[in-house]
Amino acid sequence: MATALSSPELDNLAVLGQSLRLARRRRNLTQDEMADRMGVSRPTYSQLERGSATVGLGILLRAMTVLGYPERIGGLLAEDPIGDAMDDASGRQRIRKPHGLADF
Repeated sequence: MATALSSPELDNLAVLGQSLRLARRRRNLTQDEMADRMGVSRPTYSQLERGSATVGLGILLRAMTVLGYPERIGGLLAEDPIGDAMDDASGRQRIRKPHGLADF
């Protein structure tokens, strides 16, 4: 069973939604046009812009692809200073980055 999202997590979703809205508007796209290009309904896309936690990652990936920057999803965790520090502290060898994962 999933637990409710914390306030900071909900805030991050709201910021993500606002960023998507701004990117869409800068491209002079309506929500209907955006949803059509993504292959989803306008209400589904609208939920994404509102920061709804119920919208799947696949929908977010489609939105980012339509907006012109799909590569950013793969780079979200490319830099992991906490994980690197933990590896260094434990003496473990760092895990290599998967082939094809770009530095961001």
